Amino acid sequence: MGENQMIKACNFYVSQWHLFAALLPYVRDELKKNNKIIFISQDNLEKGLKQLVAKLNLKFENKNGMNDVLWLDENFVLELKEEIKPVTIVVQGAVSFIKEINTYIAVKAKELYRHVTIINCYEIYDTNDILYNILDEHDYVFNTAGMNEKSAIFHGYIEKSSGALSTPQC
Repeated sequence: MGENQMIKACNFYVSQWHLFAALLPYVRDELKKNNKIIFISQDNLEKGLKQLVAKLNLKFENKNGMNDVLWLDENFVLELKEEIKPVTIVVQGAVSFIKEINTYIAVKAKELYRHVTIINCYEIYDTNDILYNILDEHDYVFNTAGMNEKSAIFHGYIEKSSGALSTPQC
């Protein structure tokens, strides 16, 4: 058996509806595959995301639709058990909250989950001064088009480890 894999992606949104537009296709696809999805949110995204699903009259291919998602707020207790299938953890909130939750996940979940994807969702207005620091801490940028290379979204971004200038793609 291979080593457990952890992938981190960052998302930058201007409103909750913008965030939902990016997340919803991904969530539906992961639920279709019967993969586990956990939301840890400071802003209680459950109500808004479920309202959007109802307004759009979206159908899900998994049995329980959005009810198969585990919704947690900032006062959560996450009872972790070993997972063989991929797990996605969506973390949304202030920069300090996201950092704290990621530390918690790295300590608690890495040994139990064979394949975990963390999608950290930042309100863009909270990140102006530290945008490149956030990019440096993630493997990908997640948006409405899915997982993307950082330099494809932020032209001119220099990967910290390589030191080489990224070639902008138009």
